[in-house]
Amino acid sequence: MANIDELVRDKLSKDGQVLNLKAQFLREVGVKELVKNEGLKNVRAMDLSQNHIGDDGVKAIAESDVLGNLRNLNLASNSISDIGATYLATSKKLLKLRSLQLVINDISEEGEKVLRNSTDLKSLSLLKFRV
Repeated sequence: MANIDELVRDKLSKDGQVLNLKAQFLREVGVKELVKNEGLKNVRAMDLSQNHIGDDGVKAIAESDVLGNLRNLNLASNSISDIGATYLATSKKLLKLRSLQLVINDISEEGEKVLRNSTDLKSLSLLKFRV
């Protein structure tokens, strides 16, 4: 895994609103470091697909103080279970999130239901579980 600050510098759009870290081998440890990066305060779209961040990585995202402006989040293929879905559904930080992609994860119908019925993710209008 490359240095997180270097990755952010390399992969963040010039306007600071889009971060594409697809398949960067971040795993849970890298995401926990990433979500502390103050340079992400203006990020509106983030692709973290194919990083195997797991439920603990999702928890770090859901609790991050710097991702409050995030509107689009791709977490496809990240070994996320119903536990991770619950972390997202109960997040008090991702209040502007509109689009969430969770394809190729381990989320059951119960986890899908928890997300669809979330009272915290009120802005969420696109929730994708299937390819």
